[in-house]
Amino acid sequence: MMEVVVRQMALQSIFYKRKKRLSLSFHDRRKFMNQAVFTPLSTDFRRRAAYLHCIKDGTNIDPACGTGGMLIEAIRNMNNDKSTYGKIFGQEKNLATSAIARMNLFLHGARDFKVNQGDTLRSPLFLYRGELQTFDCVIANPPFSLKKWGADQFASDIYGRNLWGSPTDSSADFAWLQHMVKSMDKKNGRCAVVLPQGVLFHSGREGEIRKQLIESDKLECVITLVSGLFYSTGVSACILILNNNKSSKHKGKVCFIDASNIYTAQRAQNIMTEKNIDETFNLYQDYEDVIEKAKIATIEDIRKKDYTLSVNSYIEKAPQETICPKEVKKAFFSALDEAIAAEEKFKRLLVEGGYISE
Repeated sequence: MMEVVVRQMALQSIFYKRKKRLSLSFHDRRKFMNQAVFTPLSTDFRRRAAYLHCIKDGTNIDPACGTGGMLIEAIRNMNNDKSTYGKIFGQEKNLATSAIARMNLFLHGARDFKVNQGDTLRSPLFLYRGELQTFDCVIANPPFSLKKWGADQFASDIYGRNLWGSPTDSSADFAWLQHMVKSMDKKNGRCAVVLPQGVLFHSGREGEIRKQLIESDKLECVITLVSGLFYSTGVSACILILNNNKSSKHKGKVCFIDASNIYTAQRAQNIMTEKNIDETFNLYQDYEDVIEKAKIATIEDIRKKDYTLSVNSYIEKAPQETICPKEVKKAFFSALDEAIAAEEKFKRLLVEGGYISE
């Protein structure tokens, strides 16, 4: 699942570069029409996230599926065969976008999938016996910090999605997260979600929800990304990986990965190349401390830091080399002597050449 998210980010970068005019035209029009904030991911990033987290014979849902990019990568990870039939689900608020998602999935070989049009936060459409339907894999890149999303209704949600509280109406980030947690299969469900980095440290209601998330021991990994990976926004993003069935090695722990320096700069935007993606996911798969890149923290470690998930609060920095003041002074005067000697030599050459008088 995390593979899907990361691969999707990389592919979107490639799409942006190769088909810039089409992409800009479509997404600029959406922005002009005041539709949902669009934060596209590169496709390579999506595919990699799918590889890690989308169970090949499991059910997959994207509750904010947009044009279906992540679901397509999930299908590709499942080898695009009959094992995907009846196991791909998505919901999208915008009518036109949901229609494009259906067409997109069909053109990529998907069959017997369901993409429903509707507001996920106000009216989730995938239900089972009056309860929220659960899935093996839940993946999403929802609109960042969505406002006026229905906080009052969510506060008394009939599906119990306000597990750890109701966020304010100024940002739906933790509403999306809790919807996804509630949509995870209770035994083996997994989740990968892309959110703005503010969710890692905001206080107030968000801070309390984050505390409960950490104490639930569902959070497996936090990855911070470089800014500029998303079209139309410079907001720095992160990926949260959740798992209802952590391995014994991961229980009671969270892996923090700083991928903010793992990218390739280009003129229009930053991208993550295949090499960048491999480096990021090797850190996740290894689940070990790496100086300046990854840190495995216990829940107790996080408690001591007042439940902040800011990666920089945990990543260990490489020790800086300390130089003795006497050595600094010695090196300075040595360099000064060399400079004086070079100046005298240069002056002598000018005199010998007749350029200046002695």
